[in-house]
Amino acid sequence: MTIRRDILKPIQPFFVLDTMGFRQEIYMRQGISHFYSFYCREVQELRVVPDGCMDLFFTYSEIGMKSYVYGTPTGFQTQRLDGVNRAFGVRFLPGIQPALINVRMKDMLDSRIELENVLIGDASWLSDMETEADFFQKIRIFLQAYSKAEKLAEPLYGKRAIAMTTKKLIYASDGKIKIGEIAEKTGYSERYIHKVFQEEMGFSPKVFCKIIQFQRMLDYLIYGEPDKIAEAAVEFGYYDQPQFIRDFRKFTGMTPKAYVKALAGRGFATRIRTNEIPED
Repeated sequence: MTIRRDILKPIQPFFVLDTMGFRQEIYMRQGISHFYSFYCREVQELRVVPDGCMDLFFTYSEIGMKSYVYGTPTGFQTQRLDGVNRAFGVRFLPGIQPALINVRMKDMLDSRIELENVLIGDASWLSDMETEADFFQKIRIFLQAYSKAEKLAEPLYGKRAIAMTTKKLIYASDGKIKIGEIAEKTGYSERYIHKVFQEEMGFSPKVFCKIIQFQRMLDYLIYGEPDKIAEAAVEFGYYDQPQFIRDFRKFTGMTPKAYVKALAGRGFATRIRTNEIPED
């Protein structure tokens, strides 16, 4: 059984399957996982799954650009993109709070809000995002604005620092770490860690573990050996195959076998263009 051990890159597989011309540029710096873009029909229902991430999402139509902040879904959902021709997005790593917005992750669960309503500082770069058509130039415009916001951001301290440490430990372990281990590493009690994490994220460390486990399984079913699902489920921390199937159905609206069939039927590998932005 082949299992990739590189850093988990959170994915929304239906963004690839439900759209056209999907492309992504892997970044993995400044708390950003990747940038992506796609084309879609005038009326589009886009399926989304839990990823533990916040996305900044820009839609383009005949009437112009709209920009949003999307919080992580906690279960399988569909989102309507009425009249949208194309989209550009920035996906942050699981648990990361983007520096240029003043809304907390717990307030964004299963929801979206217009970016301008929560944007910190200068918003002039949004006009450039609207008029620029080139994918890479959009990335450049965004990173310039985001890097400025990072410099002005206050350092994490107190409860927020504890929550961030907890998120990093869960992410690094692919969701398999126990809360008792986090308590040992941080010196705080399990109860206190649970309390501050819930305040920051809106759900428990255990739920975050489940989302990270699920995301790792999505990666495996795309790039691993999907005929060995049961073995992989145990490897990624599920107690048994029935538990994995229950969680997978809750998060995707289908069974693992149906999902693998959909990947093959829609030619997932041929529908996505992926590159990595090199280090400076």
